[in-house]
Amino acid sequence: MGDIRLGTSGYSFGGWKGIVYPSNIRESEMFAYYTDYFRLNTVEINYTYYTMPSRKVFESYARRLPDEFDFTVKLYAGITHEPWLSADSAPDVDTDLCSRFLWAIEPLAESGRLGCLLAQFPPRMYPGRVSWDYLLRLRDAFAGQKLVYEFRNKAWVSPGTISKLKQADIGYCAVDEPQVGPLMPLVPAVTSDVAYLRFHGRNTKWFEDSSVRYDYLYSERELKKMLPTIKSMAGRSKTVYIQFNNCHAGAALRNVKMMQYLLGLDVPPLQGVLFGAAF
Repeated sequence: MGDIRLGTSGYSFGGWKGIVYPSNIRESEMFAYYTDYFRLNTVEINYTYYTMPSRKVFESYARRLPDEFDFTVKLYAGITHEPWLSADSAPDVDTDLCSRFLWAIEPLAESGRLGCLLAQFPPRMYPGRVSWDYLLRLRDAFAGQKLVYEFRNKAWVSPGTISKLKQADIGYCAVDEPQVGPLMPLVPAVTSDVAYLRFHGRNTKWFEDSSVRYDYLYSERELKKMLPTIKSMAGRSKTVYIQFNNCHAGAALRNVKMMQYLLGLDVPPLQGVLFGAAF
């Protein structure tokens, strides 16, 4: 069975203070608290979707990582989303942006703590020749890195998608998210040696109010039902990343600790207010 790695999609949120972090914690202290007290073995870096990362930030991460801890890093939206904004021309891979992104995360990659890169694509992106040409050129731009693709349109659910990703040695990101609009159903496919599952929550107001999109706390019963899926994915991969993105009010941290317990991998926090809030 592959290595199961559990984390959250980000760790630095003001709304986590007094819920899963102490109320007086400084932002600069949150990463150490996440790694030292919650005893998780990965985190998904999400801010890199909104802004190009700084090399200095990743140099800092590489210097202060605990043993057995690694990162997954989300690609910048300028690479994965902006090419799809125009309907007048075929999307192009901005190789300059890709090179800048790789340079920024290089310290993490050289330290051996970069698990994979996550590329999330917009709902407006549909399967077809143009899309696959773009996806394969994106893979080539990040040659040497482990890539995982997350689709946001259920039109991608097909044996052909899974087959092509396997042929290209690109990972598939399975998602648990509300079944509204074009959003993807859960397809626990494994297409490379890295498996990936993101828990987005099941808030059905996803498209009605973006401010509550990730406002959802999974129940223990809901997470128990996911255990066979996770174990199956782990059995078909070398590493499976389980990342909780339901970050509103600390729900992601509460749920990842619950999942850690359900999988028999629990390492309790040393201190803090998490368990009082979670169980």
